[in-house]
Amino acid sequence: AEWPLRPGIHEVLIKVERNDTSLRLRDSVVRVVNSNNKHISDSPVFTKHRIKIWYGGRCFDAEDDKHLVVSHCNPDLEQTFSLSSEGRLIYDRTKECVVRTTSDSPILGIGSCSEAVLFQLLDNSYLQTLVEGSTLCVSQTSQLDTTKPNMFSCLGVPISLTECNDEASQIQLIEEAYFKEERSAFADAVAPDQGTCDFKACGLNVPSEPVQMLRPIYSTRCQRVFDCVTVVTKTARRPYLVMRLAQSIRDIKGYDLRIISYDDGPNDYPAEVWQKIGEYPHLQYIVGDDEDMGISRGRNLALELVKTKYFLLVDDDHVFNNKSNIEKMVEVLDTTDATLVGGKFQGFMKFAGALRFGHYHSRQEFAIFSGHCERELPKFPSCEQCDTTSNIFLARVQPILEIKGWSEELKIAEHADFFVKLKAFGKKVVYCDDIEVINQQESPEERSLSYQKLRYDKSRKNRMFRLMNSRYNVNGLFWCSEYRTLDNGELLCLQTKHKIGYC
Repeated sequence: AEWPLRPGIHEVLIKVERNDTSLRLRDSVVRVVNSNNKHISDSPVFTKHRIKIWYGGRCFDAEDDKHLVVSHCNPDLEQTFSLSSEGRLIYDRTKECVVRTTSDSPILGIGSCSEAVLFQLLDNSYLQTLVEGSTLCVSQTSQLDTTKPNMFSCLGVPISLTECNDEASQIQLIEEAYFKEERSAFADAVAPDQGTCDFKACGLNVPSEPVQMLRPIYSTRCQRVFDCVTVVTKTARRPYLVMRLAQSIRDIKGYDLRIISYDDGPNDYPAEVWQKIGEYPHLQYIVGDDEDMGISRGRNLALELVKTKYFLLVDDDHVFNNKSNIEKMVEVLDTTDATLVGGKFQGFMKFAGALRFGHYHSRQEFAIFSGHCERELPKFPSCEQCDTTSNIFLARVQPILEIKGWSEELKIAEHADFFVKLKAFGKKVVYCDDIEVINQQESPEERSLSYQKLRYDKSRKNRMFRLMNSRYNVNGLFWCSEYRTLDNGELLCLQTKHKIGYC
């Protein structure tokens, strides 16, 4: 490597024997030079990436090939952009460039590359340009004011050049192949030909196949729970709760289980904390480097370390009681083709239910019908086949790895998306009403400031729900506590418990 030229410019020189040519990496641009240091060509800064809005999860697109607007990220459409080494932002579908709609307008559109706005990519998160000596950013706006950035933009609002805003101007570049793989559950859905639900996500409303009993020849029974089950939990700077969980298992079951717990960084716990953790020899407590890895990533990392065929997912503030019947969960998975079997929280309403996409509240929305399950499970009283269950469940490791676990962009509010993925890939979910844990939360006074920020920050929580909605291109999410089944099998909500809607 060489660090030549002038202060502040870092280049990496890679020697290539063939044709006496070298490659230099400079600020995300690969520069090709010959041995005389003569510039031959520059590579693009990025090619064929979707530009996703950081806060809301929607994408830049020019649906009419002329005006750049906020749009759903549609896996059925080519919505990618490429940024040339000269700074031209190319709309790949038409091979034209991002331009100002008029010379004095901040609104951006698609036009001739001879009139292209020249951009720089800052920290892979902001597209910037200079206008009359001022640095402006590409931002989502609003119909009322296209000159100011707006975090809460509606579909179809213009993308403009505005003053830079840390949140409203922030973007994420998503490589197209990764986008298609990461959204495969949604990408493969097909809108139904009949019925009132006629958009793409409605294709995920198809009922799951019934759970089947396994023939004895295909059933491998677990002899000891310890040999078959590993507990997985994600915590956020709360090791004492994980130890409380481990102690409750020991007290109720009379033995320990393997526990893998991932925690946010930094690893600055005092020696006495690690000494107490050491009192649970089967507790693998891992502290990451990231101060905000999120629930999804922490669970995925823990799951990759599981060596048993089943894992038991719990939250760090769960406590076992006499109805925490892991043995029954194991028996269900040992003798049926179910992927997952869940329970409930003591004293809480039945969370298990049905997941449905449809036209609700005059828009395309996602609904959770609490308490609605498809059918009872033969041979297992108190168990039903549902679309979703609570965050206390036993699951087969391999099928969850196959669907790539939890979606890591959802640091919280990950629950519904996980079960939609299970349903989309044909995995079967069982809920047993006689299995429970205690959800023993801390009091607000006991919560650390870091945990309160990660879990209860309103802006963060709102962003995560927006991201979850954007994954299926719907504009709202609600929980239905009272409903009626119509003659055509559709569910009519009579009483909503929580509702979150976007334009």
